[in-house]
Amino acid sequence: MSVIISAKAPSIKITSKEHFWVSGLKRAFELSALVPLYVYVLNNIDNIKRNADLEFTIGSSTIVYQINKNDEIQLITGWVGQRKGNSKKKFK
Repeated sequence: MSVIISAKAPSIKITSKEHFWVSGLKRAFELSALVPLYVYVLNNIDNIKRNADLEFTIGSSTIVYQINKNDEIQLITGWVGQRKGNSKKKFK
């Protein structure tokens, strides 16, 4: 008999602008940053500015996103690698 584990997932919704998918196809960037971004937002939701473009990078890929008034993550664009110079938030 196998063990069944059940858990309730946190309820932060992720949506995207059309540009996120178009730029993703053109730039062929990976989605590996989505899980760390979700965890970062979940753990810091009270301290993140609303309706402002924010940058999140894991080094191999970068995502620009916003947190809207409903505390949802809205993906705006992304690219392979990180911006040269300072990024607004780097996941460690």
